[in-house]
Amino acid sequence: MNDDSGFQPIYPAQPPKPERPARPQIWKYVLTVLISVLITFTLTAGAGVLLFLGYSASQETGSDLGLPLDDDPETLAALAKLRAIYDQVDLNYFEDLTDAQMLEAMARGLVDELGNRYTMYLTAEENQQIAESMSGNYSGIGAIVAMNQDSFVEITEVIADSPAEEAGLQVGDLFTKVDGEDVTGFKDVSSVAALVRGEEGTPVGLVIYRPSTAKYVEFTVTRRKITNVSIAYRMLEDGLGYIMIRDFSSGVAANFIAAVQDLEAQGAKHLVFDVRNNTGGYADEVISMLDFLLPSATIATIKGRSDGKAYEKSWTSGASMGVSADMRYAILINGMSASASELFSGCLRDNGKAWLIGEQSFGKGSGTITIELSDGSAINLTNFLYYLPGGDCIEEIGLTPHEEVTLPEDAAGISISRLTLKQDTQLKAAIDYLKTID
Repeated sequence: MNDDSGFQPIYPAQPPKPERPARPQIWKYVLTVLISVLITFTLTAGAGVLLFLGYSASQETGSDLGLPLDDDPETLAALAKLRAIYDQVDLNYFEDLTDAQMLEAMARGLVDELGNRYTMYLTAEENQQIAESMSGNYSGIGAIVAMNQDSFVEITEVIADSPAEEAGLQVGDLFTKVDGEDVTGFKDVSSVAALVRGEEGTPVGLVIYRPSTAKYVEFTVTRRKITNVSIAYRMLEDGLGYIMIRDFSSGVAANFIAAVQDLEAQGAKHLVFDVRNNTGGYADEVISMLDFLLPSATIATIKGRSDGKAYEKSWTSGASMGVSADMRYAILINGMSASASELFSGCLRDNGKAWLIGEQSFGKGSGTITIELSDGSAINLTNFLYYLPGGDCIEEIGLTPHEEVTLPEDAAGISISRLTLKQDTQLKAAIDYLKTID
């Protein structure tokens, strides 16, 4: 590790918030979405290209293009404008682009400019990275990151015994360069992930900005196979158990249920669930976990749109519970607890089972579907809002903890899993709360 004092910081210790963040996200490196439903969708790309290139504003309509467009004057004017832009780029852009490249740019623009931060176009490479990450196995450095509120890629957790931890990377570090390429202007986490990932055993050069010291630091980290353990648990004291849920990736529900059962066998009467820095995962995993913890109850009400029609439905748990009806929970949340974490925490809160401790959560109360296209690329579309059992929609609001507790300054830069009980004032508050329950 070398101090890179030759760089002049492009932002101070507290990076300025861009006036208009481009595709702001809080997705962690695994790019989890609250609800990620994979749909196979085949496009007849050849026919689409031919129809578009044959467009003439004065002769053809939306129907002639093979698109379900109205033939009103406003729509025809917009089509004519699009054709004019296409022609100007084709004739005057400094690079000679193929038609396929231009249509790819149009596809990305159509989705990315809808004005919703979670709706976006994914290349085939980005889509594949999501699938690999959600499986919990990949070759990389073992740093969990998110696009923070200021649109910088920030490390939120360093996996224990990973190359990242061994190299000295810390929670709160911000990526600025990867193998010499400036990534401060990148619009999404997946683009940075594509550079950091690579073949096992190969080195990756990083330049990070460390706000705690207001300095840039260079690292060379050797990639390894990473198995991201989504669940970590242990007994605490006085009949209390602790479960850290790092994400809601594939298979986490089964591991969670096994952890709860093991802690119960060891004498746990009440549990602490830690979803700090957990930015989401698969809905079916969350539902399975809540079904295990709850009697017959409402998990959430969904209001959205599908196949051109509005719909509303409820997610519910079954009558049988996997735990004692007397078991209660303290849930630790912070500003990077989002989407699936908020559904999990809010549902248990509203069903009278959990006490929330920590800081205001992020506020993602919407769901997306991931629609895979024939070439491996995909689009993430926000298609519903969810409402907690108490009726709240937390989109852009988040969950307010029952008990607000912040971590001390000496905990900055330390992974949650490495905090001592003295440093982890939020966990200490959870233990104190659960001790008051008979």
